[in-house]
Amino acid sequence: MDSLSQIVLGAAVGEAVLGRKIGNKAIYLGALAGTVPDLDIISSFFNNDEIFKLLAHRSYTHAVFYQIFYSIPFAFLFYHIFKKNVSLKLWYLFWFLGFFTHALLDCFTTYGTQLLLPFSNYLVGFNNIAVVDPFYTIPFLIFVVACLFIDYKNPTRVKVITIGFVVSCSYLMFTFYNKYQVHQEIKTALNEQKIAYKSISTSPTLFNNFLWSGIIESDSTFLLCEYSTLQKSKQISFYNFPKNQNLEVNYKSNALDVLKWFSQGKYILEKQKDTLNFYVIKWGRQDYSKTNYEKSFRFYYKLSRNINGNIVVKAEQKFKRSELKNAFRQLYNRIFYN
Repeated sequence: MDSLSQIVLGAAVGEAVLGRKIGNKAIYLGALAGTVPDLDIISSFFNNDEIFKLLAHRSYTHAVFYQIFYSIPFAFLFYHIFKKNVSLKLWYLFWFLGFFTHALLDCFTTYGTQLLLPFSNYLVGFNNIAVVDPFYTIPFLIFVVACLFIDYKNPTRVKVITIGFVVSCSYLMFTFYNKYQVHQEIKTALNEQKIAYKSISTSPTLFNNFLWSGIIESDSTFLLCEYSTLQKSKQISFYNFPKNQNLEVNYKSNALDVLKWFSQGKYILEKQKDTLNFYVIKWGRQDYSKTNYEKSFRFYYKLSRNINGNIVVKAEQKFKRSELKNAFRQLYNRIFYN
């Protein structure tokens, strides 16, 4: 998830494990532990290759197997810094839980996390919460901040952070309930409209858990839809996007394989002169008023060949500032109205 959510979760883990030992320092160090796995983005500053960025982010620093080992130097370092206050075993538990809960929280989003490296590069993604969801982050943050103003010896502090965990975990459970309800509504609508399909997947839209995107796969097309748990009508409109996956034949490459892996099979292609547009659609549409590829899916890649015949990949993942106001208006209207 976003950096603030990871900082809050890490701080809460720090308080739960070490709060009674070192007070507020546990919260600050927990925030640090919740940030460390995302330092993999530093590698992107030294390598502008888009394929490298996809492979590097949420990979080794997020894999449980590696976290078991890179927690050790952190534990030794802080064990010696704090001397007798905390045992080495407890320091290890603190750092490992800080790293692991970061990766686990990322798994709830749609991006995908390589949690099982080096045994598998499968992208774990439960698709039940948006990368940014203030309904998860803000209440949790309030409880964590409240702990800073309570003496670390006071039993009330334990109760406060416990309630914080209960509230945040309850919200995560609520998102799974929402996901199930949306899936059932989409399935019912497909059956009522007599639409044949192979699979249905759903993911929440940004900043909320009320409006969901549906991606329905058939043999040659994807049907995209949006459904809000707050909309007044049960009616669902489906928009047809041909896969055009036959176009990839002239762009076979490792780069194309990585993009297909990252999209988890949810991609469509479009040819524009000598360029192949690769649209990752697993997040659903970004513009609910459009049905053409480029306007509907803002996160895509352009594949072309250089003078040496090698495939070159360029990322097109930008919202113009002038478009943001309209995007938020669409999001608000679609949440509350059909």
